[in-house]
Amino acid sequence: MGGCGGDTSDRIDPAEAPRISAPSDTAQGYPSIDESALNDPFPAPDLTLTTLEGEEIALRNTEGPVVLNFWATWCPPCRKEIPDLIDLQNEYGDRGLTLVGVSRDQEGESVVTPFVEDMEINYPIVVEKDNQLEETLGTVYALPTTVLISPEGQVTHSVMGLFDVDSLRDQLDAWIDAEEAVADRS
Repeated sequence: MGGCGGDTSDRIDPAEAPRISAPSDTAQGYPSIDESALNDPFPAPDLTLTTLEGEEIALRNTEGPVVLNFWATWCPPCRKEIPDLIDLQNEYGDRGLTLVGVSRDQEGESVVTPFVEDMEINYPIVVEKDNQLEETLGTVYALPTTVLISPEGQVTHSVMGLFDVDSLRDQLDAWIDAEEAVADRS
């Protein structure tokens, strides 16, 4: 798997990292969600993920959009986008978003759990040990990778590397607003 790496001197403290959505020179060039749209969306895998807390998330049975973020504790770009993911959970968690961090740390829970606690990550974390989710999606070639599943259960986008969080907000707003409009008509 390509993507992140480097020695520990390359690591940044995510609490001190600028938000990737903040207007700055470093935010330019991140792919927008539109640029990451798949030509042929496909059904979300029929898998149930178990979080660090033992909670189960059935991908096909979620209501609302799903954001899967593949990451690792040792990956500087992954660590950089965590504050934005925390913000997204705060903004959209009560509006139907299911945001799941999928750790690719080979050391497993022994390194992920303390990291999650230190970073005060507020969304569910899964430690993928068997690569089943990654193999089913077929879209994870580097870390971080963010995969979007529409409220209709279709894998619609895959972003390798950091993403433009404002374009992700636009996509989430469109999906959630459409669902709310349907619910209002019922």
